[in-house]
Amino acid sequence: MEEIERMVKSLGRKGALKVLTLLAKQKKMKFNDIARAVGYSSMAGRILKDFRKLGIVTKRDLKDNLGTVHYSLTEKGMKLKDILEQMKMLK
Repeated sequence: MEEIERMVKSLGRKGALKVLTLLAKQKKMKFNDIARAVGYSSMAGRILKDFRKLGIVTKRDLKDNLGTVHYSLTEKGMKLKDILEQMKMLK
């Protein structure tokens, strides 16, 4: 149950659902693009760190000498997105 509580807490952060939705649509995104969408890089960093710890998001460092990093949803993240979409139908 502890993992579910951490997940709910992470999803309750401002901007977290936006990050999850963006990654579901885009498949992979650079950190700066996520930060722009959320509004603050520190907020995006906390959200992505939480999501990585929970296994919702993966971080991939590209070996391009530019320090480019892509984030994408894991299979667990995609399942979570599906659950959240089902919850929208409960209105």
